[in-house]
Amino acid sequence: MKIELGSVIIGAVFIIIAAFPFVMMSRNRKKREKNLLQSLSKIATQNNGHINEQELFGTFAIGMDTSKNFLFFYKQEEELKEFIDMNEVRSCKVINTSRTVKNNYKNHTIIDKLELSIKPKAKDQPEVLLEFYNTATSAQLSGELQAIEKWSKIINDQLKRKQKDSPLGD
Repeated sequence: MKIELGSVIIGAVFIIIAAFPFVMMSRNRKKREKNLLQSLSKIATQNNGHINEQELFGTFAIGMDTSKNFLFFYKQEEELKEFIDMNEVRSCKVINTSRTVKNNYKNHTIIDKLELSIKPKAKDQPEVLLEFYNTATSAQLSGELQAIEKWSKIINDQLKRKQKDSPLGD
């Protein structure tokens, strides 16, 4: 069996052409994640914090300094930077804005927006809403629901831990 050099070269070129978009997507994703992490780290540094727990998504990053009890959030689209001193937070909950659509005699729930609501202890301070997903800016969910539930638990566990450690129990 004789393999022609021309066929091997043509096959190699096609493989390279087919793989090129995937390589570029991977490079772009890594670059975007690096920029998100740098932006989140910058917020932490500006507020004398250090990120020891974080999560990066396509357009946003969230992180926490568990020793100082600080929360950091960065959203690239709106250039939104949030620093939250968790010592001043009363509660955290997920706000899932959704609607039900009837299709082929079945009801389907469509999520329009996912936000993490951070309520301060001080009654005169407004709640902070950290948007994880919005159907107006993102085509479909890709792990944001699981992430927002995970971070709600992380934050609430941190609030309980700090409340338990507090000598006044406030």
